[in-house]
Amino acid sequence: MLNNYLLSDEDYILARYVNIFKKKGILTVKDLLFDFPTKYEDFTVKSINDAVLDEATCLEGTIVSKVTVNYLKSKLSTVVFQLEVEGVKIRCTIFNRVFLKGKLNYGTVLRVQGKFYQNMNNFTVSNLLICDEIDKNIVANYKVKDIAETKYIEIISMVYRRYKEKIKETLPTDILNKHNLLSLKETIHTLHLSDNMNDIKKAVNRIKYEELLQYQLSMKYLHHMRQLEHNAPVINYKEDVLEKLINSLNFELTDDQVKVTKEILRDLKAPYAMNRLLQGEVGSGKTIVALLSMLACVSDGYQAALMCPTEILSKQHYATIKELLKDYDINIALLTGTTSAKVRNEIIGNLENGKINIIVGTHALFQKDIEYNNLGLVIADEEHRFGVKQRVLIKNKGLDVNYLKMSATPIPRSLAISAYGDTDISIIKTMPKNRKPVITKYVDNANKRDVINHMKEQLKLGKQIYVVTPLIEESEALDVANATEIYDNMTKYFDGLANVGLIHGKLKTDEKEEMMQKFLNNEVQILVATSVIEVGVNVENATTIVVLGAERFGVATLHQLRGRVMRSDSIPYCFFIANNPTEMAVERLKMVEQNTDGFKLAEYDLINRGPGEFFGEKQSGSMNFKYASIKDDSDLLEIANNDSEEIINNIDNFTNPEYETLFNVAKTNYQMKQTELD
Repeated sequence: MLNNYLLSDEDYILARYVNIFKKKGILTVKDLLFDFPTKYEDFTVKSINDAVLDEATCLEGTIVSKVTVNYLKSKLSTVVFQLEVEGVKIRCTIFNRVFLKGKLNYGTVLRVQGKFYQNMNNFTVSNLLICDEIDKNIVANYKVKDIAETKYIEIISMVYRRYKEKIKETLPTDILNKHNLLSLKETIHTLHLSDNMNDIKKAVNRIKYEELLQYQLSMKYLHHMRQLEHNAPVINYKEDVLEKLINSLNFELTDDQVKVTKEILRDLKAPYAMNRLLQGEVGSGKTIVALLSMLACVSDGYQAALMCPTEILSKQHYATIKELLKDYDINIALLTGTTSAKVRNEIIGNLENGKINIIVGTHALFQKDIEYNNLGLVIADEEHRFGVKQRVLIKNKGLDVNYLKMSATPIPRSLAISAYGDTDISIIKTMPKNRKPVITKYVDNANKRDVINHMKEQLKLGKQIYVVTPLIEESEALDVANATEIYDNMTKYFDGLANVGLIHGKLKTDEKEEMMQKFLNNEVQILVATSVIEVGVNVENATTIVVLGAERFGVATLHQLRGRVMRSDSIPYCFFIANNPTEMAVERLKMVEQNTDGFKLAEYDLINRGPGEFFGEKQSGSMNFKYASIKDDSDLLEIANNDSEEIINNIDNFTNPEYETLFNVAKTNYQMKQTELD
């Protein structure tokens, strides 16, 4: 194994270089050979006759003048010299790189990247290569300090020649042949030493694919091991109990609701724990699916828990469930952080003795002193808002309980198969028949008066309105100041016509929930808020949402905000007002205006803004691969996902020596996950 060979044992590597490598975390031959370049510079020379004004090109020539340095301002300097290219002299200028003067002399042969500006005699240099130092078209760049890149490449070349026969292939032959991939030995040589950009692209593709395949197989292995661990309750639910509830509803389940309910019920009957994500946009009817799942558990004598990110959402779910199950002999309880000590102790006792069948609440449901009698199902609403800590607490309540995650955030397929690779996914796309589409309009500054008039008309009809303030990423304090200013203006402008409330990120949780409760009770008719209301409660009387500074939000967030007013039978309205609209911003806003498919909008956001838009940067960090990118390599991810599915479904692969490396990575990941949940 290459990791057995320490660089400090190599007699041809000077001790000072070994110490530099140590600082960079490079201790072994493997560390060095797998420290691939961060980028490649293409210094392929073009003829000066083919050069075009203001277009990037690369020329080779000789310095035929004195090299001078000019200091124009305190932070602006230039290095200037004459370069003879194919018999033509051109004036070359390099900005803010004075250190190059010591390397450039009369007679030095250079390759220069850059553009001609103003005329074909003045050339602005963006990058250069001294031909005496490196004589290659393609130059690899490494993140290495205190050692010249030429020396770095020289050492890598010597190490590769000495150890190339000890490089063990990590991908099976059938996979290499299937996708026409370079061998690992070829890949390492190409990434460090090739002078052909097409070959380098093939090698990069091999490394990206392998990284994605390892990740996807690790996720599939987690799923596989869960199915082997028959440590979950088998829910033999009573079909007639579920039919009774379905028949009592004043609406008909959509085809998607029926489909995903069957998927969940099938999971509940399995001897291994369900781990399923239920995706459905705001108003698509996830709650009734969740209720049917909980009722299925209760019908077979098990308990069910519904965990919500906020207290007010818990209360709303509790009221809904209580109403729909009023004709059933089922004990339902609500437990949140503000539940009194007396009531809390009573609930804890009834959970432990099994008298409570369904419990609804915040993360308070899984505090250490709470024990369940026979917990069969946990449902987490807006699951991505809960951290690993809450999931660990759930896991530690005994058996591997069935776990259903619900999210109103449409997640693109490429992101879903990566972030939720060990999870089964159900999607509700069709909306209930009574849901009216939101009338969405992009409004420029010149027509803001039309929005004000609309707001007045809606208030006179007794309706309520959300006003979302601009998101200022640089400063939460500016967010608050901006929201407060808009609140003051709204209060003055609608004095006598509406009560105005304010919610922002600096408020305490109980203060936010108190204001949301006032809005829910129609004590407040206009709610000015930052995007904290993106995931919120069901306020049926709120039929208009106005998003100020809309250009600052991603299209997925705008679509989520729009969903806040899709709760009633009334016609809903959404207005996007931009403060400083660029051409691209207007294009994005009009895309949301014209498109109601949240998954299409989510794909757009993934391409343009990255995975952090969906989960927050910390949660998306686990998908920040070293080489591959979910955003740019979705096609490769799909291939790796399909291959990992085929690998895990073939039992022979588990003992095939060619698959040993892949499965070792998967097993290590599995052990880490087990330790995390212990």
